[in-house]
Amino acid sequence: MKMTLRNGVIVLSLITSTVAFAQESQKKDTTSAVALTQESEKADPIDVHEQRITTVEDGLSQLKKLKFSGYIQTEWQSSQLDSLGKKSNDMKVGIGTAGKESTASSYNRFGVRRGRLKATYEDFGCKAAIEFDISEGGLKTKDVYLSVLDPWLNVLTVKGGVFDNPFGYEIGYSSSSLESPERSRIIQTLFPDEKTMGAMITLQAPKTSPWNVLKLETGLVAGNAIYKDYKSKKDFVGRLSFSKSTSNIKYGIGVSGYWGSILQTTKKVYKVTDNKFTVDSTETNLNDYAERNYVGVDGQFSIASVAGLSTIRAEYIMGTQPGSSSSTSSPNAYDPTTATASDTYIRDFKGGYITFVQDIADTKHSIVIKYDWYDPNTNLSSNNVKSKADMAYSTIGLGYIYRMNNNVKLTAYYDIVANEEVNVKGYHNNVDDNVFTLRLQYKF
Repeated sequence: MKMTLRNGVIVLSLITSTVAFAQESQKKDTTSAVALTQESEKADPIDVHEQRITTVEDGLSQLKKLKFSGYIQTEWQSSQLDSLGKKSNDMKVGIGTAGKESTASSYNRFGVRRGRLKATYEDFGCKAAIEFDISEGGLKTKDVYLSVLDPWLNVLTVKGGVFDNPFGYEIGYSSSSLESPERSRIIQTLFPDEKTMGAMITLQAPKTSPWNVLKLETGLVAGNAIYKDYKSKKDFVGRLSFSKSTSNIKYGIGVSGYWGSILQTTKKVYKVTDNKFTVDSTETNLNDYAERNYVGVDGQFSIASVAGLSTIRAEYIMGTQPGSSSSTSSPNAYDPTTATASDTYIRDFKGGYITFVQDIADTKHSIVIKYDWYDPNTNLSSNNVKSKADMAYSTIGLGYIYRMNNNVKLTAYYDIVANEEVNVKGYHNNVDDNVFTLRLQYKF
């Protein structure tokens, strides 16, 4: 009983002490809160407001460095049937259904030609960019690069990753601004996807300098478009350009060069001698490299008048292209570990384009006339061409453009395609494979 009483006294004492401590703590907290409130009330409301504005401005400044842009091109294409009952190879949307539409007079397809989304971040002369192409065909990488501008003279820029091939004018001309639905045939053949992977240096004086009119771009690239590098031997590509503009005139000229190589996967290398292909089967040809060399010149001229803006662009390219018996296209996805070995065919080529664009006065309408040609084998006469790969093409394009506003553009374009008449099945005469394109573009 005494122990119980003692224990009760002890417990009561502990409870009393705890309650007293809690009350004291609560009192101190209340006093601190009142003090803070009073101190806050003493602060200058203008200073508080300015601090909040500064915080918001800092956040907006960071957001301004990150930019999103892109465009969507939805289109309908119609193609004549060639003599073999196939659609034109120039159709870029949809797929063929060989034999299933043989009773039709033409093919027509809906599709998303390009769905581009690009994110860029710029800060202190550094720029990072990522761009994807999204369509019903899937997701495809376009640009992934980092560029750094020297902080001392602002003259030299170093870029690494996947970017536009620094060759000619049309490759770097955005597909969203291009007046024709596609780039010229020779560009599509020599530079699939227009992109390359590697490292590039650009030399150009600041805009405040009189030397800003000159620009030099040079790069070491893999030569396999946007796909994995497969060879230690790199390709060199470069362009030197001059451009100048006044209040109503803008003009420019450029020269380009490409010196590269293609891996020879067999010992058989074919070259044209005396108007026919001859083979060199030297054992050392296997796993050696065939030269891939191009030289090009381009020019642009625009003038504004009461008739509207008149623009003419032209480009001419010639060189040596390694390919196969059935194709002169440069590789854009070559993987030597899985690719089937094929003999190498060396061809000398030439080609180019001329584009004329006339805006109609100060309206939103423009007309386009374009001529492009490509001869993949200048050393073979028509009578000696035995493959489509050696057949020359020319195309006349006629187009109409309506720019609804800065974001929306409607294009109607008709390609009149003419092939060289050669001794190849289905191509003894010009094939009816013209293409009509109706495109709606939204740019953001």
